[in-house]
Amino acid sequence: MHYFIHIVTDTERIPDPDGEAFVDLDAARVEASQSARDLMALELMAGRPVPFGWQVQIADPNGAVVLTIPFAGLVFGTGEASRTFAPVTGPAVMERAKAIYAKARRTQHEINDGLHELRSQVGTLAQLTAALRSR
Repeated sequence: MHYFIHIVTDTERIPDPDGEAFVDLDAARVEASQSARDLMALELMAGRPVPFGWQVQIADPNGAVVLTIPFAGLVFGTGEASRTFAPVTGPAVMERAKAIYAKARRTQHEINDGLHELRSQVGTLAQLTAALRSR
């Protein structure tokens, strides 16, 4: 069956223009839930709060929304999404989590290095300013 996975934020609805073929609604639900988790992770990595008020909608080819999954339900384990899904585990999930963690650590180190360099440059600028003022 062909389904479309739309994202509903606090301010807009982002439609899926192409959709995708899924074996059934449960397969679409798994994909939609993972997409929502990925979006939440991206928001966190960007330094923004988890968008608990967002939703993911699954629509049929006629545009009718057949399932809505609140992001908060995926995090807190409330609602239909948590009752119908087993926890997502396995080697692929663990590898992906490790890769995300490693990327976050690299980014943190890059930020720290950049801040150290910035502090150094500000110190140099302060010294140059003081030297110019003493003339």
